Amino acid sequence: MPANPEVDVLIPVRNGARFLRPCLDSVFAQTRPARAVIVADDGSTDETADILAEYSARRPNLQVIRSEPRGVSHARNLALGASRAPFVAFLDSDDVWHPDKLVKQMALFAADRPEIGFVHCAYFCIDEEGRRLATRVVTPRKRGDVFADLLLGDGVAGSASAVVARRDLVTATGGFDESLFHGEDWDLWIRLARVSHLDFVGEELTRVRIHPLGSQHRRANGPEIFLLERLRILDKWIDRVPESGRILEASRIEAVRLDLKNMLRFPPRWGLRRRLRASDVPLARRLFPTRRAYAMSFVRAVADAAHR
Repeated sequence: MPANPEVDVLIPVRNGARFLRPCLDSVFAQTRPARAVIVADDGSTDETADILAEYSARRPNLQVIRSEPRGVSHARNLALGASRAPFVAFLDSDDVWHPDKLVKQMALFAADRPEIGFVHCAYFCIDEEGRRLATRVVTPRKRGDVFADLLLGDGVAGSASAVVARRDLVTATGGFDESLFHGEDWDLWIRLARVSHLDFVGEELTRVRIHPLGSQHRRANGPEIFLLERLRILDKWIDRVPESGRILEASRIEAVRLDLKNMLRFPPRWGLRRRLRASDVPLARRLFPTRRAYAMSFVRAVADAAHR
């Protein structure tokens, strides 16, 4: 591998004018410049196009791809298809990078370790004004073979903006699943971990913005929808891996914890087991085939919470 392999930055955007400038500025301020900054505009109707035209006039390595609105995964895949560098760095249009992010992450790939397929980093969250949210810090914990950890919901910082990967592996494993509403990045990390190892930089090199239109905010306000999407992703693997029993049990506990929250809210929301049984996701229907199965998981979840 060359001493300084090239990296492309892939940015999906839809109506992201409010935060697009600081995002782009952080990319062009990198101490290790990208070969290309590829922005896939997913049918924006705000001032996004004007901002991109402004930057394109003075940044020759900025490439803009426009399409009809088809979602973030489609936009990421469009940018991926236009990439020619051996490495790709993902960045959401409302997030911001530290100037040394690329140089520090790419150093791990340059250390003659072909088994490393993707690298992430620690990150912290910021509000709409860019102020740090002190309680929202995500720190890497595991490296190497993290396939089983990912299937059990662990192992990788939860933002695509923190990840750099080998482009050929991302392409070979299918890119981003465009059928998913949520968790498309986690879904890709699982596939990458199946064929490669993970490494990380422990420094906080990414800032993830929390705002009403952001994915982090949507997840907090639609937990049942996101549970179903997680189960949809796990359903791809449940009958193919030796961890299937652990995946099933962890998914049951996660569902019961959500049901407990539903019961304690005002007004309470009942019937999660019934809704899971009626879902189009096979794994969701398998979680609690009987009331007894649900009751046993409920007891385990309560006991687990009591010992925390």
